[in-house]
Order: sequence, then C-alpha cells, then structure tokens
Amino acid sequence: MKRRTMMYSIAGAGAVMALGMSMTSFAATGWSMENGEWRYYLSDGEEVTDDWKKSGDHWFYLGEDGRMVKSSLIEDGDDYYYVNSTGARVSNEWRKLPNEDPEDDEPDEVWYYFQSSGKACKAPNSGKTSFKSIHIASGETKKYAFDDRGHMLFGWVNEESQRVSGDEAWREGTYYCGDEDDGAMVQQAWRLLEAQDDDNNDSSYDGQYWFYFQANGKKAANTKKTINGGKYLFLENGNAQYEWYSTPSNASGTASPSQASSYYKRPDQCWLATGWFYTVPSEEVDPEGYANDESYWFYGLNGGGVVTSQFKTIGGHTYGFDDKGRMLFGLYKLEVQDRTILSYEEIESESDFPSPDDGRAVYYFGTSPKDGVMGTGRCTVSLDGEKYTYYFNKSGSGRGAGVEGIYDGSIYEKGRLLTIDSGVRYGIIEYDGKEYLVNQSGKIQKNKKNLKDADGIYYSSDKDGIVTHRGDKE
Repeated sequence: MKRRTMMYSIAGAGAVMALGMSMTSFAATGWSMENGEWRYYLSDGEEVTDDWKKSGDHWFYLGEDGRMVKSSLIEDGDDYYYVNSTGARVSNEWRKLPNEDPEDDEPDEVWYYFQSSGKACKAPNSGKTSFKSIHIASGETKKYAFDDRGHMLFGWVNEESQRVSGDEAWREGTYYCGDEDDGAMVQQAWRLLEAQDDDNNDSSYDGQYWFYFQANGKKAANTKKTINGGKYLFLENGNAQYEWYSTPSNASGTASPSQASSYYKRPDQCWLATGWFYTVPSEEVDPEGYANDESYWFYGLNGGGVVTSQFKTIGGHTYGFDDKGRMLFGLYKLEVQDRTILSYEEIESESDFPSPDDGRAVYYFGTSPKDGVMGTGRCTVSLDGEKYTYYFNKSGSGRGAGVEGIYDGSIYEKGRLLTIDSGVRYGIIEYDGKEYLVNQSGKIQKNKKNLKDADGIYYSSDKDGIVTHRGDKE
C-alpha cells in the first residue's frame, strides 16, 4: 500500500487542536514517548511504521521512521488524510494546505475537506464531476466538487472534475464555483463573469457576460428560459444574449419575418424586450439605420421577434410597422392587404404626392394622442415647411386610409384636401374629368351664380358644384 506523508506547519485558526486526547505509555507494547516523540510498538516489540493507530477517540499516523506524524497531509493508498498539530486525524473539517504539485494556473494553496471518516473528498473513480453537500460554519449547506487529488475545485469547472481556466474557460466550463476561497456551486443564480470574446465588436461589450446557473448547477446554454418573469436566450456557450438577435432560418431556409429578430435589452439586463422599446437597429435588421446610429420604436412580441409589416392595435390605438419592425411615423403611401403592409414609401414633400392612378393609399401616423398613432378623421400634416389638410377614414376595412373623392362638401385626393391658391376667393378644381367651383377653404360652391373672385372673374355652378360659367363678365 502506497503511503506518503507531507509535513506542513499550519498556524492560526486553521490549525485546529484535537481535544480530549490521552496517550498512555507502555514499556513494551503500544504507545511510547521516546526523546519527545511518540512511537508505537506491537506485542512482539516491532515498531509500527507507515500505519494508523488509535488512542482514545482519535487516530494517529506513524511515519516511515516510526515517529507519530503531525501537521501533515497523509496519502494512504488512493486516499488523503490530514493530521493536525497534535497528530490527530481530522474529520468534518476544511483545511487550506500548500499545493504540493501545482499545475498551470493553480494557486499555491488549496482547500481540502476531510469527511467524518477522515478521508478527503475527491473526484469519483468515473472521473465525472460530482458535488458533495457540506454543512458550513454559517449554518448553510452548500455543494462542492473536488479533483482526483482532493483539491477543492473553484471557478469554471467542466464535467470531468477539472477546473477550467484561461480565455476559453467561459466556453468550456459547465459549472461555476466561486473563487479559490469559496468553491461553492452556484445554483439558481446569475453571475456576471469575465469572458474574453474576440468575435464581439459591440461597443457595449466590456469583457463580461451574464450567465445563469440552474438547479443542478449547470449553466443554461443553447436554450430559452423564463426566470422571475423575464424571458432570456442563452447562446451555445451559455452567455445570455443581449441587444439584437437574428433567429436562424428554419428548415425551409427562411425565418418568419416577425420572428427574424428579437431584442434582449442592454447587457446589464438581457431579458427579452416585449412591448415598446426604443433603440438603434442591428446591422442585420437595418444596415442604414445601424450605420447612422439612428434609434426607432419597435414592439416586441411575447414569444420573441418584433411586429413587422402590419397594423397593430396596442392600448386601443393603431400603429403601423415596416418590414424591419420600425414604427411608422409621418405620412406614407402604403400598399395594404387586410392589415398587412405589403409596401411602404414615406411622403416627405409635395413631389412625393401619389398620382391619381397610384394604387397605393395614403396613411398618416402622427403625434396625437401619442407618437405613431394612425390618424383618422381630419388631420393637419406638415411637409417640408408647408401645411396640408387630410381626411382619413374613421372606420371600416379602409380605416386610416385617406378618403378619395367628394366628402363632406370638399374634394379629396388620396386623403389630401384639394384647395385653390390663397387670396383668390374662388377657383376651379378639376377632379375626375370635371371642373368644380370651390372657395379658399376647398368647399364646393353649389348652385352659385356670378361669384366674383379676387381677379374679377365670374363663376357659376350647377347643383353639384360643377362650373357652368367662367368669364370676366356675368
């Protein structure tokens, strides 16, 4: 049987004295004090070496020279024991001892836990990581893992009872066990840990990621989890996703537009953004917006992804979203089928007004009662420094679309009120091949005779407001 003794001088509170011990010296058999050293003799007078002997309730170890060993780690076969400064084998104790054979990145001192039998905890013969529940001084019971030398594991630990260190530790580790003076398995808890990731060029990345360790101590990885009401995505190496995440394509090679990209808040939060959020789109979502560092409003879905290419009623108000998920804001030409927005183009000036034969309808997403709410009824729209009056349907399948034709005594073209130049009092608006007489407010003048404008021109109209006479005389 292999036995090895490592002698240590342990000072301070860690060197716990065994109490209540007694040694009885016999002339020829048992314990004998010789020159200040305890020895043990068998009945035939042979001195015991490399073996354990008991006195009272305690076990003591006789070294290869026959002397009782003190303050030493004893390697006995495949097991490790520790004897304190009085020589008594310790049990149910933690001991921090010099690391007799340090490997890369190992500390100079390591922790052992000696069980009730006196044996140090160590990795099982299978080599697979297992944890032992140990009652500690604080009154708590925590779980610890050990390697095949009995060293308490700490930091990142893999599934082969090995501590993992270096830049790739966060990728290769499965469990996390605190620092070298802690060692307790992290369970059902978050940890913000160092993670060297050369592939992350995000400006918000500061060399750390959040990880969540489950009830079994393993990091959550390659999964989605709901934790305390928040929804999180954990990537292949276990780091919690933050900011934009593009969903991989499905078996058909595509991803649902609404599911294509999800947003997981900032790095200090990481939970899935549901409802409204305001941020810069990722390069995958909107290359131009990303390059311009321009923020937009998005609406996150409970199951991940954002609302895209549709009208959505939120809090009693209707909003529009483009194919990138950005909330529409302003005046737009839209191609709509049911509530799906098939195409969109913003109207930013008069030159963008659609022609009468344009198949798209005009919608407005303004500031009342909230930014982005679809406009209905009469609205004043400012474009390129000019103000225009629009009227949008209040109900029906075309709700929000600009009215077309004659409505409430005025003429509208894709929602825009057609008017004459200011200051002329009366004038003609041509619509649908007919000439209508209108005043400065755009109201059709019906059954009028000899109305005189500011330039002295006379107009008359029939019952529909269609011009029947125009001239410089009545």
